[in-house]
Amino acid sequence: MSKKETWSYDFSWTQPYVEMQGFFTPKEQVDHSTRKELDRIASIDKQIDLMDRYPDAEAMIERLKKGYLE
Repeated sequence: MSKKETWSYDFSWTQPYVEMQGFFTPKEQVDHSTRKELDRIASIDKQIDLMDRYPDAEAMIERLKKGYLE
């Protein structure tokens, strides 16, 4: 009897863990982006706090009054 030769292959792949995100994106870059976004939100909040009227909201309310109350 002759021995039948067979072939095979093997491979592996590892899924990165969620905790490895800091490995792919430097922590300083993430911190800087977060700080920029928080500063932007604070700036917008200050602008809104200084407003004494809200023209867009007033216009919407007037349209609703005209459409439903008349």
